Amino acid sequence: MVGFSFRLLALAGVSSIAIVGPVAAQQTDATSATTTSATGTSAAEPATAPPGDIVVTGIRRANNVAIEAKRNATNIIDVIGSNDVRALPDATIVEALRRIPGLSVLPATDNEHPRDEAATPVIRGLGPAYNNVTIDGLPLASPGTPNGTLGSISRGVRLDILPASMISQLQVVKTFTADLDPNAVGGAINIVTRSAFEGGGKPFVTTEASLGHANDTGLPRHQPDFGTRLGATVSTTFGANHQYGVVLSGNYQTLSSYTDTHMTTDTIHYSFYNAAGQLQTGAGLGNGFAVPQQDKYWYVMDKRDRYGLTGKFEVRPTDTLQAYASLGYYYFKDKMERNEVLIDPRNRGIVQNQTATSGNYPGGDVEVGWENADIVTRTRVAQTGLTWQPGDRQTLSLKGSASRATYDEVFQMIKYATGVARAAPGIAGATPTATSNFAFAYDTSRLDQKFAVDPAAYNNLANYSLLYYRPNNERHASDTVLTGRLDYGFNQGADADGIGFAAGASYTDDRPKFNLDRIDLEPNTTGRPIGLATAVGPGGAPLNYSNGLYLLTIDPAAAVRDITAQPGSILNSTDQSSYNNQDDFRHVEKIAGGYALASYVSSAINAQAGVHLDHTDQSTVGRIKRNGVFVDQPTRSNYTYLLPSAIATWHATHAIDLRAAASQTIGRPSYDSYAARSSIGFVNASDLGNGAATGVNVTIGNPDIKPRRSTNLDLATDWTLSSRYGGIVSLAAFYKDIKDEIFNAASVGYTYEGVNYVNAVVTRPTNASKASIKGIEASAVLNSLEFIHPLLSGFGVSANAALLRGRIDVLSSAGVARSIDRLVGQPDSTLNASVFYAKHGLELRAAYNRQGRALRTIINDIAWQDLYWAPREQVDLTANYTLRNGVAVIGQVSNLTHSRLTSFAGPDKNLLKDSYSVPTTFWLGLRFTPKF
Repeated sequence: MVGFSFRLLALAGVSSIAIVGPVAAQQTDATSATTTSATGTSAAEPATAPPGDIVVTGIRRANNVAIEAKRNATNIIDVIGSNDVRALPDATIVEALRRIPGLSVLPATDNEHPRDEAATPVIRGLGPAYNNVTIDGLPLASPGTPNGTLGSISRGVRLDILPASMISQLQVVKTFTADLDPNAVGGAINIVTRSAFEGGGKPFVTTEASLGHANDTGLPRHQPDFGTRLGATVSTTFGANHQYGVVLSGNYQTLSSYTDTHMTTDTIHYSFYNAAGQLQTGAGLGNGFAVPQQDKYWYVMDKRDRYGLTGKFEVRPTDTLQAYASLGYYYFKDKMERNEVLIDPRNRGIVQNQTATSGNYPGGDVEVGWENADIVTRTRVAQTGLTWQPGDRQTLSLKGSASRATYDEVFQMIKYATGVARAAPGIAGATPTATSNFAFAYDTSRLDQKFAVDPAAYNNLANYSLLYYRPNNERHASDTVLTGRLDYGFNQGADADGIGFAAGASYTDDRPKFNLDRIDLEPNTTGRPIGLATAVGPGGAPLNYSNGLYLLTIDPAAAVRDITAQPGSILNSTDQSSYNNQDDFRHVEKIAGGYALASYVSSAINAQAGVHLDHTDQSTVGRIKRNGVFVDQPTRSNYTYLLPSAIATWHATHAIDLRAAASQTIGRPSYDSYAARSSIGFVNASDLGNGAATGVNVTIGNPDIKPRRSTNLDLATDWTLSSRYGGIVSLAAFYKDIKDEIFNAASVGYTYEGVNYVNAVVTRPTNASKASIKGIEASAVLNSLEFIHPLLSGFGVSANAALLRGRIDVLSSAGVARSIDRLVGQPDSTLNASVFYAKHGLELRAAYNRQGRALRTIINDIAWQDLYWAPREQVDLTANYTLRNGVAVIGQVSNLTHSRLTSFAGPDKNLLKDSYSVPTTFWLGLRFTPKF
C-alpha cells in the first residue's frame, strides 16, 4: 500500500478539468443564490460567483468558485460546473463525468448494440448499480441500459439521455450522510438545474448553434455529412420585488456516424485443443493454443437525435419562504442499422495442422446479416418543493417528484448464410452447415485474428440463401418513480454555529417493467431457396483483418420483396414462445426511509453524525415455463437496514482542511434479478434437444437476492494554494468493505425440458461471499503558471488521478472459491490531465483521459473466460474566442487520436473479444451570452 500511495502522490502534480465542489447545507441565506443539493435540501452558492456567471468569466473563475465551494463543504464531493459541461467536447453528461477524479465510464455491454458512446458512469470503480442519481436531490426514473435479450432495466440511471443545457452543476458525492438515499455504495450523482435567482436574479441568456461532423460516416450506406447542435438557456426574475423567477432551457442535437467492429463469438469466445487437434471442454487448455470461435465483423451506422426541454418556476414571497415547480422532457432516438458478416467453422470438434498461431478447418460457413432498429428513450420529470424558515435557524422543506422513463426498440432482422439446411414444414428453424468450399486457415499471430476463406467462394452470391426473416421484434422497458420527502433542520445552514440537528422522512414507489417479443420466419424444404443475389446491397466497406475481403450487405427493401413474393407455405413461423415470455417481468418496490442527525460547527470544526433507516418491500412477477406453458410467477421479499454515518472536517490552517468519514450504505439488486425466470437461447433453432450443442445461453433469476452492504471509510485533505498559483491540491483515500456483493455468476451445464445441455453457460445473479475496494485519488489545479515565468501567465494546468485496488471472491458451481483482483466495471486506474490558456478573450484547452484495464464480465467456473476492457486513452481539444458583446466562436474535437474500445479474454487477458471504433468528432459554432 505504501508503494501504491507513493505512485499516486507523484501524479498529484499532473492535471484535469474536473473541479471539486460543494456539499449542500440545509439552510440558505435568502439574499444569496440557491440550488437544490444532492441531499434534497438547498445549498448556498458563493454570492460572488454563481454558476450562471461561469460561462461569462471563463475557466479561471470557474476554478476559483469550485475551490471556495470545496473548502466550505462537509462531504467529499466533486463538481463539474455548467461551463465545463458545455465547453468540453463530450456529447453527453456521462462522458463529461469521466473528467472527475476516480470516475470512469462504460458503454452498453451487450452483444447487440454499438459501444462508441458511453452510457453509464463508474464511481470509484463501482458501476451504475452501486450509485444513486438524482435531479435537484430527488430520484429519477430510468429505463436502464440496452442488454440484448435480457431484461433491459438496470438499477443505474442512463445519464447519456439527459441534455447538458439543463445543468447548473454536476455533483458527485463520495461520502454518505444520513439524509441521503443509502443506495450509494460508490456514491451519488446529483444534477443541479439552474435557478433564476442565481447571479442576484439578473436576467441570463446563453444560446449556441454548432455544426458537427464524425470522421467515420457513410459506410456502407450514405449518411448525412453534418450534424447540428442547438441549445439555449434563459432565466429572469420578475414581480414588484423580483420575487418570481423562471428558467427555460432547451436543446437539440443530431449526429450520424458508423462504428466498425471486429470480434469473436458472443460467449465462450475461444476454443482449446489437445495435440491431436481434439476440442477440449470446460476449463481445459489442452496444448495452450487459443483459437477464436468466429471471425465476426460489424458496420453499425447510427443517427442519434436528442432534444430536451426544462422549465422551472420559482417564487420567494418572503425572506423565509421559497417554492419551486419544474417540468422536464428528454427524448433520445438512436436509428441504428447494423450490417454484419461472420465466418464460422460451425463444426469446432477438430482443428487440423495446428501451431501456436495457425491451423485450419475442413469446412465452414459465412453469414450475412442486417438489422434496423429504432431505439427511442423518453424521460419525463415533474418536481415541486417548498422551503420555510419558521424560526431562527430553523428550516422545514417538503418536496416531491414524479418521473417516468420509457425505452422502446422496434427492430427488423434479415440473415442469409451458406450451407443452409432447411427444416420440414412446421415450426422448426433453418441451420447453417459447414461446407468444404468454405474451409479456411486461421491466423492468430496478431491481436486481430484472420479467417482466410476463399475469396471466390465468399464473393459468389449463389452460395448464400435466406436463413431467417424477423419482420417484427420489439423490446420495451419502462420505469415510473413517485417520491416525497419531508426534512426539518435546526442550525444546519451556511451560517450554522454550534450544535444543530436534522430529521426527515421519505417514501418512494418505484415500478419498472420489461417485455420482449418477436416473429421469426425461416425457410423450409418447400419451394426453392431464397437467394442473396437479388437482394445484395452496396459494398465498399473493408473487412480490415480478412485478407482483402469486403463487407457483403443486404438491400432490405429488395430482400423483403423477394421474401413476401413467395408463397407463405415455404416459411416456417418458428416457436417463439420462450423468447416472448421468459424475460418479461414487472416489479414494484416501496421504500420508506427516515433519518436523524446531529451536527457541530465552529470556526475550526464541521462535524455530523446520524443514522438512516431503510425499509423496502418489493414484489415481482416473472414468467416461468411449467409443463410446457409459460405462467406468471410472483415473488415477494423485504429488508430493513439501520445505517450509521459520521463525517468531520478540521480547518487545520487557513489553507489546509482535513476530512474523515465513516458510513454504511447498501446497493440494491437490479430489478430483473428478482424475477423468477429460466431464459434459454440457442445459436440455431435445431439445437433445441441436442445436449451437445454449443453456444447455449441460460439466464436464471434469483428472487432471494439480497442487497449488497458496504462499510465505507474515507480520509481527505485539501491544500488551497496562495493567490500566486491560484489553485488547490487535494488527496483522498478510501476503503469499502462490501458484504453480499452481487455479480452475474456463470456455470456450465443445464437441464431443460428433460435434456441436459452439457455446454450451456448459465448466468444467475448471486451474492458473493465478500468484496472490497480501496483507492487513492489526487487532484491539482494551477490557474496560472506565471510563477515560473511571466510569459506563462495565460497558461494553467489541472489534473486528477486515481489508483484503485479491488477484490471479489466468487464461487464456482462446485463450491470452490477464487479471488479476482477487481470488481465488475472497475478499472485499475484513471487519469485526467489538461493544459489551458486563457487571455484576451481566447481560451484553449487540451484534455487527456485514460482509463486502465477494467473487469467486464465474470465467468465463475472458467477463469480464462472472464472479460476485461483494455486500457483506453483519449485526447480532446477545445477552443473558445469571445468576439464582442458576448459572442464567442467555439470549436471542439473529441477523440483526436481515434482511439478504439477493446475488450480481452484468455488466460493472459490478451485475446481479442471485440474491438469497436470510436469516431473522431468535430464541432464548430457560435455561442451568445450577453451581459445584463
